[in-house]
Amino acid sequence: MSTEAAIDRVKSELNRAFDKTRDDLDRIEILAAGLAAFNKPIPNYEPRFQHLRRATTRAQELTSE
Repeated sequence: MSTEAAIDRVKSELNRAFDKTRDDLDRIEILAAGLAAFNKPIPNYEPRFQHLRRATTRAQELTSE
């Protein structure tokens, strides 16, 4: 193998390693953002319908006449 071919191969391997590192860093960034979002406490929630009056309609029996 000539010196230039060896240099080209090393360059190619370095480029591949840098590409993989960039992909791994992107994945780490996404996972860190997800972890940060899930570490926040769930905000208090109180549904509005709790404060409405309850229905007072009663069931009526149907007669067969």
